[in-house]
Amino acid sequence: MESMEFDATMGGEVHLPCSVNSLKFATSRSVEIAAMTESIINPSKTKLIFQSLPVHMRRRVMSHNCKRLPRKLREGHLEQLKKSGLPPKQKRPSRKYRRRPGNLLEEYNRRQMQNIWLETHIWHAKRFHMIKRWSYCIAYAPCDKAFRACYRASSAHCLLQDISYYTSIEVEGPTDFIKEMFSSITNPTCGLGICAKAYINGIREGSIHLYKPNSFPFGYIGKIHFIWVPNEDTNKKLHLFVHPSQIKQVETVLKEILIVEDETEVYKHCEKRRKLTNTCLENIKIKTLLGRYNRFRLTGPNSHAILARSLKCVENKEKLECSKWYSAVDINNLHLIEKFKYWQNICKVNAPSQLPPAVIIGLTVKDPRLSRPSHRTKAKNYSHETIDTQLLLNVPKTAAYSPLWENNIQEIITKQKMNNADYIKHVTNKQLVPGEVFEDDPALQSIPVVLVQRPGSQVSDFKKIGYGSGWDIIIPAGYGLQFWHTFVMFGARTGGLRETESLAFEMGECYLPPDSDSGWEEENRIHLELKNKYFNRPPSKRVNFIKLGINSPFLCHWKLLLSDWCSIDNCKVDEFYVLRDKELLMKFQDCLIHKQQLPHTQHAEKCLVAVYIRIANKGFLNKYAVICLPENGDYTNDMLVEPQHDDKNEKLRKDKRLEHKSNLKILRKKRIKLKRKATSVNLKTQKRTKLEPSEYVKSMRELWLPTDVNSVRFSCSRQVMGYLTQAAFSFSEARSCGVGYIAYNALNTLLKTGHNQILVRNTTSRKYRLANIQVIK
Repeated sequence: MESMEFDATMGGEVHLPCSVNSLKFATSRSVEIAAMTESIINPSKTKLIFQSLPVHMRRRVMSHNCKRLPRKLREGHLEQLKKSGLPPKQKRPSRKYRRRPGNLLEEYNRRQMQNIWLETHIWHAKRFHMIKRWSYCIAYAPCDKAFRACYRASSAHCLLQDISYYTSIEVEGPTDFIKEMFSSITNPTCGLGICAKAYINGIREGSIHLYKPNSFPFGYIGKIHFIWVPNEDTNKKLHLFVHPSQIKQVETVLKEILIVEDETEVYKHCEKRRKLTNTCLENIKIKTLLGRYNRFRLTGPNSHAILARSLKCVENKEKLECSKWYSAVDINNLHLIEKFKYWQNICKVNAPSQLPPAVIIGLTVKDPRLSRPSHRTKAKNYSHETIDTQLLLNVPKTAAYSPLWENNIQEIITKQKMNNADYIKHVTNKQLVPGEVFEDDPALQSIPVVLVQRPGSQVSDFKKIGYGSGWDIIIPAGYGLQFWHTFVMFGARTGGLRETESLAFEMGECYLPPDSDSGWEEENRIHLELKNKYFNRPPSKRVNFIKLGINSPFLCHWKLLLSDWCSIDNCKVDEFYVLRDKELLMKFQDCLIHKQQLPHTQHAEKCLVAVYIRIANKGFLNKYAVICLPENGDYTNDMLVEPQHDDKNEKLRKDKRLEHKSNLKILRKKRIKLKRKATSVNLKTQKRTKLEPSEYVKSMRELWLPTDVNSVRFSCSRQVMGYLTQAAFSFSEARSCGVGYIAYNALNTLLKTGHNQILVRNTTSRKYRLANIQVIK
């Protein structure tokens, strides 16, 4: 029998059992274990998971940071935080973690899902203002103040732009069938056709004006540049380079003309398709080559010297044997010696404007990294030799051929490209002299490129001949950044989309005309931006356009303008077009010079004429300035001013503002009561969303800028003839100029009065200024 147990400190011995029955022990403690487990898994309302931990493990941070708890308890703790209305605040990863190469690449791929990035995007993003336009992320303008510098580069040096957002569409088939296909969407009055003798051999790049099927002169899509691939076979390839704002419309038009077979179709299925009567058109294949080529634009007289220094032409086939695409092409078609000799002859030219216009040269060049200088230099043509003009004009017939247009060869070139890390390692290990690069290195493959000459401005009436001339270079995908760095190191100044618009303005060209869908979308986008910017200003800082007699300060109402100038009473114009008939435009210019009546044209009441406007004396022109019809005494009056108009909405705005102020006091009291009733938890869970403007804001905006505009012709004291879509100070002419559109009937009315000058007034001014007009041909 066991003795009694007592405290050992008081004396005596303690006798314990030799073994313990675990089952019996657990059974006696089962109630306590179940209670403890239940309290941890399902805590009471007054106790949270982190409060159930031992005191020595508790931390104050646990209430909002779940990572301070043991991993087994984190999930339940997060659920409790969500129920309490306090979403967990996850700390942003450190910059060191985010800048790891693998994480950077993953982030870049995620951001490219919404907007397509060009190969030079990273380079531009560090130096340019980037904008999202036409599903692309495009460089707009340099971060430094380089507007004048970019103009100097385009006129005297070299301006470099990445226009790889132009999408290539490949059309393959018999020439006669392609000509028949494009006959319904083009018109011969606008210029040479797509199958003209000047372009069909592939020696020159051409351009056409594209319309919707059988809708000329309405339904304008845009100006498309094209290149024929040199080929003696009956089946030929045609590459269309389409602006991204017009690509969807061009694809839709081509789908309406013919049916694309399943194996060659690269578009989404179209519900409505129309067959032509000629079933031979089904032999034509169409592919959209998105991201297949890089296209860089070099503008300025120094662009030729930069290309001559950057591109090292391959002269014999022995140097091509290291390139893997060499076995996939017929070496006899490359004509390396002829191209090398012609390129050596034209390298001595001082400017690209001296070469044949729109000529195409297909070269095979060495890797541009081999010719890149160690520090930035300015490439110049130091040759003062006299050049035989016959050598420049006699372009070899084989000069335009390039293996770049073959899809399989282009894929091989892209896959076999040596990246920069491997290139640096290779040069460091293999170079014989430190700092010197071996240009004939067999480890680097040769690259086929295509050069396209741009003649620049050819209108001697009001522009400098050759301004805007340069080269376009088409490069296979993957080599964009390598060529870009080389051109920059040889002294090219980089520009963006802003420089494209300013170049078109300086050359007197129409950029995205208003009768196209792309031009209308661009106008609406700018209209919304300017309108929001206007209403963001306080009322005391806003221009009162009603008093100035301006109906639409940020938008051109072309349909209303044409309806007002229609000779028929109550005529409503639903569609309009810009005149592009070259013969008629030449006649219009002659009539303008001799002050004669314009010849008749079809749909005259729906016709707009593109004009170039130069201010006669002093003054500055702005965008959306109104072009007005002068009266007899206006030509000698230098102080012609628009009289101030009555603003009938001014009193209404004041009354509405006072009424709104009194309502705000009542609403404020109601909001305070609601805040007191609402719990703090509910207030924290409310998400701030961008709400639409209130009814009061909409009504006030309507009183500032009324949208119900019924007429624009008689909105001022002088009749409105048209609007300016582009206007600024022209550096090439050293005066303020603009590009705009005038209604045909309005221009005819001006010439009937025996005058050929017009009045121009900015939307923020009351001053009328005299200006000269020139028809853009």
